[in-house]
Amino acid sequence: MVIASLWHERQIATEAESAIKQLTVKQVVAWFEKDGKIRREQGTDAAFLDL
Repeated sequence: MVIASLWHERQIATEAESAIKQLTVKQVVAWFEKDGKIRREQGTDAAFLDL
């Protein structure tokens, strides 16, 4: 679970130009919402998450 989460956290931190330790809950939630919106509007190939 932790390793799987780290993959997402690295991507979020990269996009936020921040260290993983400095990510806030708000930033993480916003990233997942953004990725979900991309998935709905552009399709699964455009989104980061592979669900």
